[in-house]
Amino acid sequence: MNMATLEAFDDGRMQKDKIAEFFPEIFQLFSDNSYGKYVYIENIKTGYSFWSQEAVDYFGLPNAIMKDAGDIWTEHIAPQDKETFMKELSDVMEGRIAAFDLHYRAKNKEGRYVTCSGKGKLIRDGSGEPVFFAGTIINHEMGNNVDPVTGLYSRSHLMSTMRNYIINEKPFYIFMVGIRNFFDINSAYGYKFGNSVLKSIAEYAVNYKNFGTLFRAEGTKFAYIVDMESNSKEEFEAYYEELRVHFEKNMIVEGNHLTLDICGAMMTVSDFSIDINSIYNSALFVLQKAKEENAQKLVVVNADYFEGKERHLKMLSDIRNCISEGYKGFVLHYQPIVDAQTENITGMEALIRWQDRTGKLVPPGDFIPWLEQDPIYYDLGTWIMRRAIMDTRPLLQIQPGFTVNVNLAYPQLQRPEFKEMVEQILEQENFPVENIKLELTERCKLLDQDTLRNAMIYFKASGMQTALDDFGTGYSALNLMAELPVDQIKIDRSFVVGIETDLPKQSLLRAITGCARELGKNVCVEGIETSQMAAFIRAHFPVTNFQGYYFSKPLPIADFMDFYYSQSRRREAEQEREHVMKIMG
Repeated sequence: MNMATLEAFDDGRMQKDKIAEFFPEIFQLFSDNSYGKYVYIENIKTGYSFWSQEAVDYFGLPNAIMKDAGDIWTEHIAPQDKETFMKELSDVMEGRIAAFDLHYRAKNKEGRYVTCSGKGKLIRDGSGEPVFFAGTIINHEMGNNVDPVTGLYSRSHLMSTMRNYIINEKPFYIFMVGIRNFFDINSAYGYKFGNSVLKSIAEYAVNYKNFGTLFRAEGTKFAYIVDMESNSKEEFEAYYEELRVHFEKNMIVEGNHLTLDICGAMMTVSDFSIDINSIYNSALFVLQKAKEENAQKLVVVNADYFEGKERHLKMLSDIRNCISEGYKGFVLHYQPIVDAQTENITGMEALIRWQDRTGKLVPPGDFIPWLEQDPIYYDLGTWIMRRAIMDTRPLLQIQPGFTVNVNLAYPQLQRPEFKEMVEQILEQENFPVENIKLELTERCKLLDQDTLRNAMIYFKASGMQTALDDFGTGYSALNLMAELPVDQIKIDRSFVVGIETDLPKQSLLRAITGCARELGKNVCVEGIETSQMAAFIRAHFPVTNFQGYYFSKPLPIADFMDFYYSQSRRREAEQEREHVMKIMG
C-alpha cells in the first residue's frame, strides 16, 4: 500500500491514536474469518503481538495479546523441527530471506503434535526499518473442512466435531454408511460418473431427513454424528432401512437407474476417555465387518463390542503416542528390487515397521491398515520419506541410478500442501528427484481420479518417478492404468502365485503386461518366491523388475547394505570368471 492509497483511505480525518484504538477489533474480525487458519502480528519495537483467539484456545497459549510470543510459540514446536524453524525465523529477522515459509509440527493444549504451515514477513517503514512481523499459521488437522466432491463436511471436520463431544462429555452416535458395489459402478461408468453418484447420495441423505450433521468420511463412506439424547437406536435402524431400500430401487443419476448395495454400522460413544481416532477407526472396523458379512441390517455396537479387542485398540493408541514422541519405535526395512533379466539390484522399497515398548516387532498387518486411515499418518509419512532418503543417499555414491520406492497413503494425498512438502524434503536433503519413486497404495485409489491424476502429473513434472502398487486388487483396474500417468505398474503377488501351471493367470498377466507396454509403462512383479517362478515370468512376459522373498525379505538398512555388497561381490566374481573363460577360449 503506497502513501497515496493511505491518504485516500485516511482522508486526513483519522488520527493514529484512533487507528490504534480500533486495531484490536479490526484484527479480531479478520482472524475469526477462517477455520483452522490463524493470523498474528507483532510490533517489533514493543515486542507485543496480537494472535487469533482460535490459536490461543487450540494451542493453549497465554493470551491473544502476548509479549515475546516468538519465544512462547517456539516452545510448542516439535523438537525435531525446532532447529529448522529457528533458523528460518532468524534468516527473516536478519534480512537473509524475504519471507518465512515452512512446514512444521506444533504441540496443542492436549500435548499432541499437529502439522502446520507457517508464513511470515517483516513489514518495514519508509526508511527500511522493521516495524511489524506478521503472518499466518495453517493448522492442517483443522483445515479443508468441506469435501469438494459432495459439498459435505470433510473428515477433518468430523474429527473436530467428535472432539467437541468428548471434551463436553456429551454421549453421541457415530453412524457410518458404505457402498459395497461402488467399484463396479466406477468400472462401468468411469470415475467422473462415480463422483456424481457420491454427490447424489449426499444430496438425498441431507434433504431426506435431518439426522444431525452428515460428513464424507473417506472414499465411499459417509458418517453422521448425532447427539444420543436427541435420537434413539430404533430411529436410526428405521432410517437406515429407508436409505437402503431407496438406494437399491430408486437411485437415478444422470438418467441411469442404479442399484446401490449399501452397508451400515453405528457405534454408541459414552466413554469419554477413548481417543477420537480410536473411535473413528473402531467405527470403520465395524463397517468393514458389515460389508464382509453382507449384513443387510444396520449393525449397532457399543464399547462392549470391543471387549477382547482392547489390546489392539491400546496398541493403536500407543502407536499414535510414539509418533508424537519423535517416532519412537518406528524403523524402516528395505526390500530389494531387481532387474528382471540380470537380477542385479536396481532399487529398494521402504517399508515401515514398529517395535512396541517391550522391543517386540509388531506384524505390519496388525497396524498399517488402521494407521493409514489416521490423520497422524501424514506426520509419519513425512518421517518415512525423510528417513528413506537419508538411508538411500550412500547407495547413490556407488550406483547413481539407484531408486528408493516410498509408499503414499490416503491422508497424504488428501492434503493440498503435500506435493510441495515432498519437494521441500528433497531440496532440504539435497536428494536427486529422479532417484525417488512414489507408490500409490490401495487406499489412495479411493480418492477421486482427478485428484490422483493431478498429483501424479505434478510429481512427474517435478522429475520424480511414480508407480501404481498392488495392481489387480481392490480398486486397481485397467482404466486406472490408462488414466493415471504413472511410470510403473506393480503386479500384486496374487496374480503370480502358481502361475507356472495356472492358465487363467497367465492370460491375465499377458493382457496386463501387454497393455502396460502399449501405454509406455514398465512392470514390476511382486511376490517372486522361487527361481522357477522368476525364470517362467522372465521367459514369457515383458516385465522390467522383480521383487520378492526369493531375492530377500525386507531388511534393516545395515543388513540391506551387507546384502547389497555381497551381491556386488558375487556379480564381480561372475564377471571375472566370464572374462577368464573368454581368454581361455
